[in-house]
Amino acid sequence: MSNLSTRPALPDAGAGPRIVGLGTRHSGDDEIGLALVSALSREPAFLSRCVLMECADAATIALALLEWNRPVVLVDAADMRLAPGECRCFSDREASVLIRTSSVSTHGLGLAEGLEIARALDYAHPVRIFGVQPFDLSPGRGLSSDMEARFPLLLAELGRETGAYRLNRSSQTR
Repeated sequence: MSNLSTRPALPDAGAGPRIVGLGTRHSGDDEIGLALVSALSREPAFLSRCVLMECADAATIALALLEWNRPVVLVDAADMRLAPGECRCFSDREASVLIRTSSVSTHGLGLAEGLEIARALDYAHPVRIFGVQPFDLSPGRGLSSDMEARFPLLLAELGRETGAYRLNRSSQTR
């Protein structure tokens, strides 16, 4: 798995989207995107497709999307007004208002703005957002015990979403 902060060349991941874990390890459940993608990368079928982007800002997200020039699934904590520990997967078009007005972000200008910048610069690939409603965003390392308990279910759902992506990609709209 690659960590974008070191900017290594990523191998061509073949079919399927790049799977990107977003968040920070210093704000409780905001680590969920990083933890899920890290765990998913242990599966050989997903290894070359997984990337972690810790504390990524809008410019970093936009630049990565433009460099990869492929579909992506962005995995992050998001306040979607769901029960804590619940997840949803949306296209960036469906979720743009939601992630702008109620997203949990330690990134300053974050995910919504990064997607807007990339779209303005002609990034035309599908983007899916796998959001997880956090339990606790208090400063500190590690997921809350409640999120740890939900982790296996969330990982299985992320695996289903990213594994099924190729089957559903042709029916998705940008």
